[in-house]
Amino acid sequence: MRIKIYQLDGEKDKNGVKFMSHEFTMKHGGIDPAAYKCVYHGDVKAMHLDNVFNIFNGFREDYIGTYQGHSLSVSDVVEVIDDIPEVYGKIDFLYAGEDHVAKVGDTVYYTDSDDFYDMLRECQDENTPIQYENLAGQHIRLAEEGFFFCDSITGWQKIDFDSSLCEDMDGIRALMILPNRKPVEIRVVDDYKMWQRAVSRNGEPSLMEITYPFDDSAVVVSNEEAKLIGMEGNRRIGNSIYAGPMFIVNDDDHGNLCDLTDEQVTEYSRRFEQPEDISQDEVQDDCGFTFIAM
Repeated sequence: MRIKIYQLDGEKDKNGVKFMSHEFTMKHGGIDPAAYKCVYHGDVKAMHLDNVFNIFNGFREDYIGTYQGHSLSVSDVVEVIDDIPEVYGKIDFLYAGEDHVAKVGDTVYYTDSDDFYDMLRECQDENTPIQYENLAGQHIRLAEEGFFFCDSITGWQKIDFDSSLCEDMDGIRALMILPNRKPVEIRVVDDYKMWQRAVSRNGEPSLMEITYPFDDSAVVVSNEEAKLIGMEGNRRIGNSIYAGPMFIVNDDDHGNLCDLTDEQVTEYSRRFEQPEDISQDEVQDDCGFTFIAM
């Protein structure tokens, strides 16, 4: 699911509604898009808004190191843009209460048929009490496009929201390309520690690497150890395979990173539009190490 997240800027929050409910906000001046700032633009493995809430309350997702906000909270706005996954099936896991009557516990939705059937077989082998439903072909989605106000931990209010009035993310204009995802134009704070976080898997300290594989001034910022630590294959450029997150930015001819131009965003978005299927064997073969037994 491709999303944007907007959070209130404390200095612009003249009505004092940051972290306040939808009802309180509407009674105190309403939702002012001009007081909000975009803090994330990208893809997450979410099927509904509660998944998004959980992901950004504990860094529970690979490759979200470009997130510039605080833990997702009340008064934040999430924009669902596209790539909403369709549900293949769902399983209600049951448990017996003290009165030995079956009660509904967790419900898990599956977008992959293999995952769905693997879990069914596992539950059957372990005699786990479940109720399941195959939803293939019904084109069921658990989210819809639009803007949603976070009203509580489990509550969302769909709202009208003019995001053109919001402040953009901090940093330089870049193209973020993740494994198995289409490119997305974002901004990354041009600071070494922020780049380390951006190219990491889960925000851990990482070694960033800058390479110059193109004919123009664009460069690729990536994780130097991506192949060694098992990150997924991402894209092929020339004779090399890049793994893990990669960011295309510009070089100002003085060794500094700077904004991509409109033409570069268009060119590289088109060039890398389609994700590539790169096996881990291919990634490891491209590490470039040769071991000789002595």
